[in-house]
Amino acid sequence: MIKIAIDGMGGDHAPDAVIKGIQLFLEENKSDTKIVCVCPEEKFNGAGGHSLGNRVELVHCDKYIPMDSKLSLSILKNKDTTMHKIIQMLKNREVDVAFSAGNTALFVSISIGELGLIEGIDRPAICVHLPNLKDKTTLFLDVGANVSPKAINLYQYAIMGSLYSENVLGIENPKVGLLNIGEEPGKGDELRQIVYKELTENKPVNFTGNIEGHEIFTGKADVIVTDGFSGNIVLKVSEGLGRSFKSIMLREINRSISGKIGFFIARNSLKKYARKTDYAEYGGGVLIGVNGVVIIGHGRSSPRAISNALFLGEKIVLSGFFEKLKKDKEKWVQQ
Repeated sequence: MIKIAIDGMGGDHAPDAVIKGIQLFLEENKSDTKIVCVCPEEKFNGAGGHSLGNRVELVHCDKYIPMDSKLSLSILKNKDTTMHKIIQMLKNREVDVAFSAGNTALFVSISIGELGLIEGIDRPAICVHLPNLKDKTTLFLDVGANVSPKAINLYQYAIMGSLYSENVLGIENPKVGLLNIGEEPGKGDELRQIVYKELTENKPVNFTGNIEGHEIFTGKADVIVTDGFSGNIVLKVSEGLGRSFKSIMLREINRSISGKIGFFIARNSLKKYARKTDYAEYGGGVLIGVNGVVIIGHGRSSPRAISNALFLGEKIVLSGFFEKLKKDKEKWVQQ
């Protein structure tokens, strides 16, 4: 039986969105996977948690980390918060997955501090699923865990991303690309030139070369590697573009009768498009490189996003990805 611990107070709309997300998951998931919600009991019950059934366990915890909290030593040392509790449960192997849609910087710091890194891994990365034109999923990393990486970090991200894509997403011999400002080997800063050279010469993965920004969603690569600074910008621009496009499209549709008729005819296709470009459909990012399955949700996660994050956690555990990751120690040796 799989157990997933969730931070009941993580996110802009917690605990209501969390409880509704758990409910959606339970309605759609008929396995024996169990959810452990760490939350103040009165807030849990007030949001309807008491009616979720016997597949949900409440672990009472009064203290939680507000979304706008700043990274500080005092917060990191305070072990009695909902966020700390779910990581401690993962560390003690009481659960198989820890998920929070709370403060990302603090959740990443707590996860690294409490769980430690897989032997040989220099720094972890946050990876996310992106849709592509081939109707598949592109794995994109890092999107914020390490904003000033070394070459060894991107080299290891390529290997971890390839293993994830193969085992979790089911893509055979995934193509790995390096995000850069041009396709040619000599393009980019010194960091990317070094990483390009090492991935080409050592061949730890199926390296397809540099990937430019306009190629991210084409499916040219199954895994795209970059630093956390540029990765976070790409992710947020993509989310903002998706929301803006929907708003512009709806505004134009409502301006004319022909637009409304066209929308009526194409509404099913447009709904499918909206789902594929909605972050809620992908649940959250995965912090790979730490000793455990840690999933990071968007601060404004909807119940659908939370439900999908739980499905993702279950999928990762069933794939055996992290066990396989730990067995490949020799791949982490500096090139």
